[in-house]
Amino acid sequence: MSERYASHDTFVIEKNYDATPAQVFAAWADPAFKAKWFAGADEFDFRVGGVESNVGGPPGGPVYTFKAQYEEIVQDERIVYSYTMDLEKTRISVSVSTVEFKPVGAGTQLIYTEQGVFLDGHDSATAREHGTAIMLDNLGKELRKVEEADREIVNTRIFDMPRKKLFQAFNNSDHLAKWWGPKGFTNTFHEFDQCPDGVWRYTMHGPDGVDYENKSVFVDVVEPERIVLRHLEPNHEFLLSVTLEELDGKTQLNWRMLFDSVKECEKIREFCYKANEENLDRLEAQLERMVGQT
Repeated sequence: MSERYASHDTFVIEKNYDATPAQVFAAWADPAFKAKWFAGADEFDFRVGGVESNVGGPPGGPVYTFKAQYEEIVQDERIVYSYTMDLEKTRISVSVSTVEFKPVGAGTQLIYTEQGVFLDGHDSATAREHGTAIMLDNLGKELRKVEEADREIVNTRIFDMPRKKLFQAFNNSDHLAKWWGPKGFTNTFHEFDQCPDGVWRYTMHGPDGVDYENKSVFVDVVEPERIVLRHLEPNHEFLLSVTLEELDGKTQLNWRMLFDSVKECEKIREFCYKANEENLDRLEAQLERMVGQT
């Protein structure tokens, strides 16, 4: 008969997130969001006395059962729950976990404390701490996706053209100058070095006669897949990523502008989305001319 024993231990993990306590708390309280970074729940009742449970494990591997009961919930401040972990039909641990959400500047410090009893050598505090740290890193990744979505403007369009040909409209300065910008604008290029850290300087001539001096720096260029640049001036700074995806002989173009702040993005979201659509209309017209020239 194998030896039976209990090992008691406590570990604490601290993580900082660029999200408010309310946003981080919601990532624990919303079952759909929690499934992105923790696990999809078979049962999820987020209230004091409520139960959360899931059954799963690696493909072809052992089956684990997690079952928790919420002991205390303080909105946006604290969650306390007790939980058991079973490996197949064997109980391997019983724990009490406290999750605290503390405001730090515009972000949140999350303090996770687990007090556990690990049974008969089937698990340990060291292994559990390692797995929990990975889980909390995954939470950070999902929070960043949400935060970035609030700072981005995305336009998507499918072109009836192979992406290699479409890419030429971006990396050939003669083609690019003919369609870049909203409806009614024309361009004069002064410098165009489309390679990482290369500079692109040009003047956009508005339909009202006003000139706009522009400067961008290329971050990444992979032919014929993507172009990434940092727009530096005028007025607004943002990261522009243009990706081209093959789609049954056609090409899906994804145009993504990522701003440094939500406030900056929201100020010009409506204008930029409309201007980007006009830009893509002009690209379509230029592609038709390019086909006619071949």
